[in-house]
Amino acid sequence: MASRFALLFTLLFSSILFASPAKLKSLEMGVNRLILHFDRTFPKENVHSFILKGKDSFRYVFDLKNTRLAGKKLTSKLHYGPSIRSIRIAQYRSNIVRLVVETPEPYAVAHYPLQSRSYIIVLPKGSSDFSTQIRGLFSGLQSKTGRKKAPLSHKAASRKKTSKSRSDAYRAASGSHMMKNPPPKAHRRYTVIVDPGHGGHDTGALDPTHRYREKDAVLQIALRLRNHLRKMGFNVVMTRSSDRFIKLRRRTHFANLKHGDVFVSIHANAVGRLSRAATAHGIETYFLSPARSERARRVAAKENSIAFIRRDSKTMNSFISTLTRSKIILSNMLALDVQRSILGTLRRRYRNVTDGGVRAAPFWVLVGAEMPAILVETGYITNPWEKKRLFNPRYQDMEAQGIAKGIVRFLRNREREME
Repeated sequence: MASRFALLFTLLFSSILFASPAKLKSLEMGVNRLILHFDRTFPKENVHSFILKGKDSFRYVFDLKNTRLAGKKLTSKLHYGPSIRSIRIAQYRSNIVRLVVETPEPYAVAHYPLQSRSYIIVLPKGSSDFSTQIRGLFSGLQSKTGRKKAPLSHKAASRKKTSKSRSDAYRAASGSHMMKNPPPKAHRRYTVIVDPGHGGHDTGALDPTHRYREKDAVLQIALRLRNHLRKMGFNVVMTRSSDRFIKLRRRTHFANLKHGDVFVSIHANAVGRLSRAATAHGIETYFLSPARSERARRVAAKENSIAFIRRDSKTMNSFISTLTRSKIILSNMLALDVQRSILGTLRRRYRNVTDGGVRAAPFWVLVGAEMPAILVETGYITNPWEKKRLFNPRYQDMEAQGIAKGIVRFLRNREREME
């Protein structure tokens, strides 16, 4: 009798819980998409959409069934581009929230669940005022430091006073999209965190002879990167500048304490099988996100090996699910700019510089960073000829220069979007 009562109570409680409305907690603008965050799983079956056509506008209506608004001003912080006229939301009925997206032109609408508690509504191209997301990220860093960061403009060689505005001077200094010869001096307003991987008892990857160690090569490249960035006028902070071990979780914590604007972790790649040592080579750049390929998972597992004593992939995926879309996209942009710049710099002198691509992967060293963060695999230490390059001073210097130029390109592009 008691077991029957318990079963009846469980079924009754489950039905009440299922019937209770979901709470729409917040809205977030992504790149040409609107992200809805709920307090529970929100299925596609709960969304009914239709279109209302006007004389000069199109209204895309989304009725979210069995939903309640968690607040009255969810759209107050949304900023969008010219392809969106307005985004409005209201409690249409006691258990229905109505979301209306008004556009001047028709577009192919789509919507679908994202992860467990988020829902995506696709918006037309040009709808995301992405500069506001970047401005928000940078202003968040500024509020923590109490200092205002001006655009990344450079002092004119003549130092003559002009009547040009700051934005005009910036455009004149910026030149082409690819900065071939960076100006010699920049104001110290951005802080770059340079993180040489491994160190101390953690040697990192080894070549088949065990004479070449990853921790040594990446420290040398990182020190050269520091020198290039300082010549450009950046404030540079190293997580380590000597052969010592630092736990992974302390690296990004340190970067946050130093109010870094960009975090770059330097590593060297490797393969486990000797049969692939002669063929595996190339430069790859990663940003924090769930792995999208077996290759990315393998590389992440190698770099994470020191940290997996107390952590597992489930914990990693749980953390990644909390990242905002804008932070992931900014890190992806930084990775693309750095990867492109490294290849362009090295190929001016060296042959067979292979593009391993920009990839998403779950690296523990990037977890917790409050700024755009990437991990650069500078080459394969297990490859017989690429490992020699990794320890060649000229090659190290050019690779470091490529990373530095990529950072400048990233910051300049973000500032253009903020103008």
